Amino acid sequence: MATPPRTIQTRLTHLLKHWPVDKVRPASVSVQAYLQAALGQKPEVEPKKSKADPDAVPFRQPVISESSANALQALLEDRFSRRYPMSNKIRYPASDPEHYDNVVREFEEAPDRDFFGRIKARLGGLFRFS
Repeated sequence: MATPPRTIQTRLTHLLKHWPVDKVRPASVSVQAYLQAALGQKPEVEPKKSKADPDAVPFRQPVISESSANALQALLEDRFSRRYPMSNKIRYPASDPEHYDNVVREFEEAPDRDFFGRIKARLGGLFRFS
């Protein structure tokens, strides 16, 4: 027996609840803020209003189509990486096998770094000792 089709609103609510938080992206432009606006909920972080442009167009509630909801669901379920797996030659290039691991680690560590940690990372990038 097939499950009944869900409405866009219930699908967006599911996506909003399960979508991972991106600690690097500002909250005002996150996927969660976009989905909350599409559901008609008040976003947790309001977009900043520009004092320089008083004639700016007010924020409109986005409309998410069925195909966009399908794409978001596919990204959430990681369907594409399972369907089209990356070879180890791409994931671990011979020139620098740890490159992508370092990029992921940097994205995880960067938001929690204090001032001195940022200075240390910048100086470490300027002076590389082998």
